[in-house]
Amino acid sequence: MLNLLSTDCRGINRREFLRIGSLAAGGVTLADVSRQRAMAKESRNDTAVIQVFLCGGPSQHDTFDPKPLAPAECRPFDSIETAMPGVRVTEFFPQLAAIFDEFSVVRSVKHGDGSHNHSVHWLQTGHYPSNLVFGQNQFPSTGAMIAKYRGANGAGMPPNVAIPEGFYYSTASYLGPRYNPMEVGDPNKPDFAVPNLKLIDGITTNRLDDRLQILRGLDRFRRDVDTHGQFAAMDAFQASAYDMISGPAVRRAFDISNEDPRLRDRYGRTRLGQGCLLARRLVEAGVTFVNVKDYELFEWDLHGTVGGPGIEGTKTKGPQLDMALSSLILDLKERGLLSRVLVQVFGEFGRTPNINTTAGRDHWGNVFTALFAGGGLRHGQVIGSSDAKGALPLDRPLGPTDLLATMYRFLGISKDLAPADFAGRPIPLLPSGEPIREMFG
Repeated sequence: MLNLLSTDCRGINRREFLRIGSLAAGGVTLADVSRQRAMAKESRNDTAVIQVFLCGGPSQHDTFDPKPLAPAECRPFDSIETAMPGVRVTEFFPQLAAIFDEFSVVRSVKHGDGSHNHSVHWLQTGHYPSNLVFGQNQFPSTGAMIAKYRGANGAGMPPNVAIPEGFYYSTASYLGPRYNPMEVGDPNKPDFAVPNLKLIDGITTNRLDDRLQILRGLDRFRRDVDTHGQFAAMDAFQASAYDMISGPAVRRAFDISNEDPRLRDRYGRTRLGQGCLLARRLVEAGVTFVNVKDYELFEWDLHGTVGGPGIEGTKTKGPQLDMALSSLILDLKERGLLSRVLVQVFGEFGRTPNINTTAGRDHWGNVFTALFAGGGLRHGQVIGSSDAKGALPLDRPLGPTDLLATMYRFLGISKDLAPADFAGRPIPLLPSGEPIREMFG
């Protein structure tokens, strides 16, 4: 976020200013961005996405693609029927099972990689990284792209929010830090508050107005020779940051204490549960993209080695996800929001069919499951399938870019857009992939 008491945007240098205004040949100009935003808003101006990312990679077998007829070593848990006839889920998801007809269940996602870092980058950006440096995005995250091309649905609201924090590959890369997610912390903490929405002690909104006027006065001589519109873009950035700090709308949206305690209990008094509830509050108030990171107590990386449990961890994480996700879908539906909010749920990969010697499952990028709900799309269906042991796609194999192309189409963002990288080269939002056709009718 912009430091309103300094003379520049944190991390934005002259190169960023030039790219904001008129980009290198072949890149996207500020006018292109404005035109894309106008087109998206003209068609579906209030659509939003809540992404629940199952950090660590959950087992397809132990969640939403159980194999009740597989050998015993593949199926340590029982499965239960769902609201979709003939479709089963693992026993830890009874609340989701009751509303499973609200979902499209994609059981044939694959990318073939077993690295957490590479796979998270792929699912967070749509691009497989080469020569990856830990924690550094080679390509902009989807949240950053949405912030750039759609912006926020509500005036003064941030477009891109991460709960409780961004992933190590959720930043904006060559788009510039202004599109990074707003990180808000753990909403399940009793003293939860978003630090960036609190004015520095002694700084009132009147004094903030005065300091903004000084900044604009100091920069005026440079604006007189501004031929590319870069300072006009900075003005818009400053105005947006000022609206967030000085206006009450954002503070109200983040004040989860205003929710009925019974509703908070329904979501679950966990970081995941309260994160999903806060995500609902944010999309209702005008945030366009919210990424909820499911890292409750431990990841879904259930190897059974030192530092985490094996498959027994599913007995903890499964019920927490069941409460949070089912409550999110029902809450959105009860508030009339489900038709305009797409909820997508997946991790970076799946797990091995067989249980290992430490009572866990290992990394498996050869097949995994994704869930979609809401957005006015066609649901109540299973798309693709895995083989009898849940080891490979049996039909309709899909990849990370297909999942993300589905989201972009829903938001009205063309996957053919190609913003310029640091060298001025146009890079497409997605290198491949198509929206999952079964969900669009």
